[in-house]
Amino acid sequence: MTFQIHRTPEELAAMQRSRDAARQLDVDARDVANWLDAQFPGMLVFLEVQRHYSCEDYDIAHVEPRVTDRPRRHEVREAAELALKSLGWKLNPEGRDVRSEFYRPLASAHARLAATARVIKALKTAETLDDAPTPTGENDN
Repeated sequence: MTFQIHRTPEELAAMQRSRDAARQLDVDARDVANWLDAQFPGMLVFLEVQRHYSCEDYDIAHVEPRVTDRPRRHEVREAAELALKSLGWKLNPEGRDVRSEFYRPLASAHARLAATARVIKALKTAETLDDAPTPTGENDN
């Protein structure tokens, strides 16, 4: 006996958006891991990205880099968070249960360069937007 679950078009669209966001996180987090490896050579072991089970599509709960130089872990985490925010992710540490995904830098030199360039471009774009004047002509900084 097979049971069919009937979903509305809106539900199906929401499910597809969530799948797309999960795929995008894989790409973005792997690119950030490559960028971190370039910024902090030989220090990154892996990058852990945690998400709440019922989070919004582009929310992440925590970013935890595992590094060989423990005293610099906070510096690496701040860089990772800034990079992920620049790529469109929102940090939302709500204190609920999380699931983790782990990312390591890629082996291919070409892929590493492309990933690093993509993150650098996102950081520069975000920096430019942060420096843009507000409608009143003043910066929020």
